[in-house]
Amino acid sequence: MLIGKNITIGITACTPVDQIPGLIRMLRNEKAEVKVILTPNALNFITPLPLRRASGNPVEIDQFEEPKVWDPDHKTSDQSDLLLIAPASANTIGKAANGIADNLLTTTILSTTAPIVFANNINPMMYGKPSVQRNIRTLKEDGCIFVESEGDRAPNRMPSNDQIFKTIIKALEKMTEV
Repeated sequence: MLIGKNITIGITACTPVDQIPGLIRMLRNEKAEVKVILTPNALNFITPLPLRRASGNPVEIDQFEEPKVWDPDHKTSDQSDLLLIAPASANTIGKAANGIADNLLTTTILSTTAPIVFANNINPMMYGKPSVQRNIRTLKEDGCIFVESEGDRAPNRMPSNDQIFKTIIKALEKMTEV
């Protein structure tokens, strides 16, 4: 199903980051190659170690960090078949909607040609703000996909790994139809 697909997961500073290693394992069980980008503030919620263990790849954080060995093909935005932002904070959604590229993740969002999927996790008070809703609408109009919560989960909460996984599959299938 995902054999040979390169999926990059961008992680922002939100509490449900602890479910991301499980999602990475789900993707790798389907033979996807997974790379992880952390925003600097995400380090307040998770360390790179569980993400590196789950993905089998180094975790990228700083866009200006010197690589240990120079690799001319090291360009995550070019190598990704899909970019998933999970959990996606209101801050990162706002930056993406307004073309702000001030860290490695937002630079990757702005420079990739791959489908972009957001699985947001936003405080309910923030989620209801017109500016946040406008940013989400802008990204949807730009072709980004938002994973819809199912069941009793509020729309501001990060969807389950199963729902994120299904959305990734649909997005990749839609891409191959074109």
